[in-house]
Amino acid sequence: MKLKTKVTREAIKHHFAYNAWKYLLLVVVSFFGWNLIYTSTAYRPPQEKRVDLYIQSATTSSEILDPFLKKLWEESVPDMELVSSVLLQMGSAQDMYSIMQLTTYIAAQEGDIYMLGSDDFKRFASQGAFLELEDIVASGALNVEGIDLAAGYVAIVETDSETLAPITTSEKHLYGIPTASLFGFMTEVSIDNRDMYLAVTVNNGNDENVIKFLDALIQVTRGEAPDFLTQQQVPQ
Repeated sequence: MKLKTKVTREAIKHHFAYNAWKYLLLVVVSFFGWNLIYTSTAYRPPQEKRVDLYIQSATTSSEILDPFLKKLWEESVPDMELVSSVLLQMGSAQDMYSIMQLTTYIAAQEGDIYMLGSDDFKRFASQGAFLELEDIVASGALNVEGIDLAAGYVAIVETDSETLAPITTSEKHLYGIPTASLFGFMTEVSIDNRDMYLAVTVNNGNDENVIKFLDALIQVTRGEAPDFLTQQQVPQ
């Protein structure tokens, strides 16, 4: 004996009323499953074929920054398969989230060039996170003519093996390029760079191209101070 249930509009409505969550769950699982497969199998350029720039800024956006960097990429390091940017939160010493975010990126050896505010730059430079730049500047690979580099020198802070107290070494090295005079960051990509520094991570794995791109970034952001800055400097 065969039993047949007639398919009616009421039966379909009843079915979905009690089983809709199953279909929704199936869609969600399928989406995340596909996303996981894509993420795991998508091609990623090797370290020596990419340059990653991490910038602290609350005034710019990817829509402004990416086209600017793409043009610079094509002109300065055309052999690179990817030049990417990541915008980081600007934080204070009390902002634990921004500190954790930045610490996580640097500890995971992510990013090749960092553009950081003074406090964060000096903190991580003193811990040895960034490349010494004196010899690179001396070689001419970085043209920093006209830039006051004094603030970019930082002493490494070491830890006493017995007391675990921090010890500041007397010798300072150039770990960052002060950007205060690179007004193009303001006029071209809307970054307030008056107290910021450009630094290269020690573990970037691509020194030659990273330095070449950093030099191009410095040169393209040279320029005249915007009007609002010069007006602020006029004595009242």
